[in-house]
Amino acid sequence: MTILGKHPEDTDTDTDTARQAADQGRSSGPALRRQAEDALRSRPGQSVEAIEALSSEAIELTLHELRVHQIELEIQNEELRRAQRELDSLRARYFDLYDLAPVGYCTVSERGLIIEANLAAATLLGASRSALIKQAISRFIVGADQDIFYLHRKRLLESGEPQVCELRMARRPDGAPFWARLQAVAARDVDGANALRIVISDISERKIAEAKIEALAFFDSLTHLPNRTLLHDRLQQAMTSGHRSGTFAALLFVDLDHFKALNDTEGHARGDQLLLTAAQRITASIRESDTAARLGGDEFVVLLGNLSGDRDAAAAETAIVGEKIRAALGEPYQLGELDYRSSASIGASLFRGHETSIDDLFKQADLAMYQVKKAGRNGVRFFAPAE
Repeated sequence: MTILGKHPEDTDTDTDTARQAADQGRSSGPALRRQAEDALRSRPGQSVEAIEALSSEAIELTLHELRVHQIELEIQNEELRRAQRELDSLRARYFDLYDLAPVGYCTVSERGLIIEANLAAATLLGASRSALIKQAISRFIVGADQDIFYLHRKRLLESGEPQVCELRMARRPDGAPFWARLQAVAARDVDGANALRIVISDISERKIAEAKIEALAFFDSLTHLPNRTLLHDRLQQAMTSGHRSGTFAALLFVDLDHFKALNDTEGHARGDQLLLTAAQRITASIRESDTAARLGGDEFVVLLGNLSGDRDAAAAETAIVGEKIRAALGEPYQLGELDYRSSASIGASLFRGHETSIDDLFKQADLAMYQVKKAGRNGVRFFAPAE
């Protein structure tokens, strides 16, 4: 016979348990009898007469079924309680990891409101967890970078594909900016509406390191002017721009006269002071769109772009800037306790588009500069092909 879907021979344990339950249940026979009668009445085809005609053996069998069913329910309930305890334990571990994570986690609604956040997110954004809830996450993003966030949010909600971006966030209450990397995936809130789950990582130190590496790669370590590598890039841009617009540009070589003598007699510290001051004066003499670079030693290079489309007019513009630089570098210098005067020899070469290669431009400006030195220094001279 099958009892509640199980055959008595399926498991010895169930049988023994059922027998024990039957033995234990004899002391409460009347109550179980009433349960058995009720159970029988609920079965199709069972009449009151049939129930009264049942033998004691049938009643005992029904009682046995009820006891086994009761034990099965108890076993199932214990399994449910054990599963609930495991679920509670997993949930607790999840929230421990969530709260103790070294990166910020937050869930943001489709409208951009923060639904939940962990402790790291609260620390990064400079607010308590409760204060973050229902706040617009855009409030914690630097204004100039908010379009970056909106673009990636739009992509995520439309495509469902994870998004990664780097932007500047504002740490409240003072709004101090810091660089952050945001990784976002699609999620659902408790009501099933679209949401974003975002990981926030502070990458400020990485950005600082990258800036230092870039500075070493593209800028002179002493004067912080562009170096030869960056100057080449700017020259390429000037050539491309001139090719499109038909305008001229100019390259000026600037050499400080008698610099070696200063270094030899007063030492490198005084020489570095002179170079720093010279770099500042050159930069102050040109437009923001122009470039002042240092190639090394006492050699500076100036790139003037977007000059006139007429060669003579472009030469006149270049001469004015060249004289301005020469005059600025001829002003007295205060190098510690030393009052010092210097001068500069400047050679210039005009170009338009890609008509002249970068190497040839350097040679032309360098040759013109040496022509100034031969003529007595402290002057400005253009490259002439006949030279």
